[in-house]
Amino acid sequence: MLKVALVGRPNVGKSSIYNRILGKKQAITTDIPGTTRDWNEEIVAIDGKTFNIADTAGMEKHAKEELKKKVKDQFDLNIESVDLIFFVVDASTGITAEDQSIAGYLRKLGKPVSLIVNKTDLAKNQSEISEFYKLGFGEATKVSAKRKDGVDEMLNQILEKSNAAETGETQVAKIKVSILGRPNAGKSSFLNKLIDEEKFIVSETPGTTRDVNSTEITYIDNEIIFLDTAGLRRRGKIGKAPGKNREGVVERFSADRTRKALEESDIAILIIDAADGITSQDMHVAGFIKDAGKGVIIVVNKWDLASEGFHHGFNEVASFTRLARHKFEFLPYAPLIFVSSQTGKNVQKVLDLILEIKEKREQRIPTAELNNFLNKILYAKPPVSIDRHQVNIKYATQVDVSPPSFVFFANYPEKVHFSYRRYLENRIREKWDFTGTPIKIIFKAKQK
Repeated sequence: MLKVALVGRPNVGKSSIYNRILGKKQAITTDIPGTTRDWNEEIVAIDGKTFNIADTAGMEKHAKEELKKKVKDQFDLNIESVDLIFFVVDASTGITAEDQSIAGYLRKLGKPVSLIVNKTDLAKNQSEISEFYKLGFGEATKVSAKRKDGVDEMLNQILEKSNAAETGETQVAKIKVSILGRPNAGKSSFLNKLIDEEKFIVSETPGTTRDVNSTEITYIDNEIIFLDTAGLRRRGKIGKAPGKNREGVVERFSADRTRKALEESDIAILIIDAADGITSQDMHVAGFIKDAGKGVIIVVNKWDLASEGFHHGFNEVASFTRLARHKFEFLPYAPLIFVSSQTGKNVQKVLDLILEIKEKREQRIPTAELNNFLNKILYAKPPVSIDRHQVNIKYATQVDVSPPSFVFFANYPEKVHFSYRRYLENRIREKWDFTGTPIKIIFKAKQK
């Protein structure tokens, strides 16, 4: 598949062009230089052809040196696999020393480069645009991401470069998995170990990941799309860092993108920092996952620190499991797995859990089998009436998957007590394995 990357210094509008090409607001866009820190990829299909488009980070002048180096190392690693580079510059500022430095770097790569002059709507005259020919990449494509001018021309360049049609490629099942957790819980390091590639920036600085960054792998004939998300803090604290108003704006955007990624996912992986134990914010994030109705895996990361005495007294899997089951009692169906992103212990087992949960979420129970079972549990424990009306459940059927959803038809559906709803769910789970996924229980008036 053709890979395309948008490259340029900070704040030239790479993310805005990226969003225009995708046709949706995928990357965070602000006027704050350095908002994008990661290599963000997405697959796009146009006219029967598919390509991979990447939004890349510009180097941040004021970033900590360690973080700046990690950004560059990530860029150098990913740029090797790119087939076409869009070098984005800013028409409103003209050529800068940073533009010239990037141009020299790109020439050394020996890859096809197309010059994109963005923000042409802000240029005072055409002579300002003409000066970009000095960069040595030939005729530039004039673009205004704000007005969508020139984006179609960029797409035509991509299509001309692409030689492989999607027809004839092996079709595999796709699973979208979001990685969630509070800041600095180890989400990016876990994902790097899972895909066996140092693709995402790992830093001790909380909040390093700002956008939702995607990557794909194929595992046992399944295409798994991972979404590495920004850490979620408590709702009341998002965007309220004293003295950091600009950072607060970015954090609010990051939180919105994280919640959107969760909505788009099939399965969510909740990362818990074993060294810190289970915090109230871990439980808040778990609540988001439950409310979204997604499949879920609870991953206890940094378990290797337990042997070093940094584990709040939990040096055994059994004791920590008891605590987790108590704290996450509203997610009793969530599998719990202990991993170490440092040593790689148990990390690959998460892939098998993803496939298992996908299978459970798509499971369908035949109506006859479901009702035979329903008759038995109704006989063992009929619904309790809360007034003079006796509730009778006539029959049930499964109406949907992902998550599995069951409708029970009753004469007084509004009078079914919540405890009986829980009873039905527990009995269903005992009969059929729905590991890792919620199930929906819906009551409706019986059909006449």
